[in-house]
Amino acid sequence: MVDPEVRYSDGVLSIRRQTCDDLEQHLGAIDDAQIVLLWDPGHRELWEALSPAEQREHQCAHLQRVSEGFGPGPKWWFSGDVVDARYVVYVDCDLACPEVPPGAANISYACHPAHRRRGYATRAVRLVLQFLTEQTSATEAWFAMLPDNEPSRRVAIAIGASEHGRAKDRFGRTLVRYVLALR
Repeated sequence: MVDPEVRYSDGVLSIRRQTCDDLEQHLGAIDDAQIVLLWDPGHRELWEALSPAEQREHQCAHLQRVSEGFGPGPKWWFSGDVVDARYVVYVDCDLACPEVPPGAANISYACHPAHRRRGYATRAVRLVLQFLTEQTSATEAWFAMLPDNEPSRRVAIAIGASEHGRAKDRFGRTLVRYVLALR
């Protein structure tokens, strides 16, 4: 069981468990780039069919669930903060992802549109790797991205991951996979 109050910091960025207090920043981070690169096919249409009040309610319920389920895992959601701004980046790690081998963690991340191209995603991923090494038995970190997702590719390369080929996801999309050994 991971302490829900666990925090990791590199002196510039810190990661912490997501909470309902992140709602406004979370909603503000949803833009076309995030939807195209991180959301599953069909989710945009479901999202856009909701009224703004329903979108808020849906995201609030999601943040409540991930906050309450933080301790036991096998998936942990983090918000990344800097001194003058909360929720500049989102990152999660999932030890039960069916698309990665047993013992591996799937890593996903997205930077808030107002804070992109500042290295925050790379910093957040490094902190999640530290979390995985100290708090779990994961032996590898896996990153899957669409072939044209240059920002995510730069993050994977910056943290030292190596390309591990391409594979189709459950929706038939081709994804490029990067892998980093943790131990």
